[in-house]
Amino acid sequence: MRIIQISDTHLSAEFSQFTANAEALKRNLATSGADLVINTGDLSMNGAIRAADLALAAEWHRALPAPVLAVPGNHDVGDRAEIRFDQPINDARLAAYRQVIGPDRWVEDIPGWRLIGLNAMLFQSGHAEDKAQLDWLAEVARVDAKVALFLHKPLCIETMDEGPWGYWTVVPERRRALMTALSETDLRLVASGHLHIARHRVIDGVEHVWGPAGSFVCGDIQEDLGGDRRIGYVEYDFSRDGVSHRFVFPADTRDLPLDPVHDLIYPPLKSAAE
Repeated sequence: MRIIQISDTHLSAEFSQFTANAEALKRNLATSGADLVINTGDLSMNGAIRAADLALAAEWHRALPAPVLAVPGNHDVGDRAEIRFDQPINDARLAAYRQVIGPDRWVEDIPGWRLIGLNAMLFQSGHAEDKAQLDWLAEVARVDAKVALFLHKPLCIETMDEGPWGYWTVVPERRRALMTALSETDLRLVASGHLHIARHRVIDGVEHVWGPAGSFVCGDIQEDLGGDRRIGYVEYDFSRDGVSHRFVFPADTRDLPLDPVHDLIYPPLKSAAE
């Protein structure tokens, strides 16, 4: 079964600087032979505060040539308050995402595998659904099959016992809780987005794949995290025996940096006291 992971499409009803990359991505997916497409978050440029961005993202995904599953990113539903005090994940943002896009966590079974999609923005957020999702994960992960996990933020950069990376990864406390919930699971793959970087590592026997963005790359506004800062997607071939993957960087995309327009699209935050 061929599954395509796209990520960070950042579709916007207001800003068109990166629309051409999204459209090139769509053209390439039309000939990819995909049986399923999974978007690992930030479908929208700023759907957490702009309903039109979420609506556009839903319309764009409906036009893809295969069924689509998605998990939300920080720009879709908000983040922990210490990361984005102005856009905390809350009931209203979750409800808007679910109404327009669909479930923010899900299970999809294919021969030999269980695919699990998680809402990484709930992690350590203080929202009641954080614990509910962990309990749900422990339940659905008890399965006689290999497991692939799809979420927006990567679990770690290099090692599962590393310290916090702030904005970039799942916080260590929640990483440990996730691995406890998955302790009796045959976890084979963790696929994430968020970093706008294509990278593959095997960590503690598990494949960790960072999906490249379908919109823009980051320049000096992002520290060096390894991998390739290019526009593209990931093509997986799942079989009962395992999974293989390759990164695809379409020739008709451009590796456009966010840096020159960052403050226009994402204005600098004032302090919470202002």
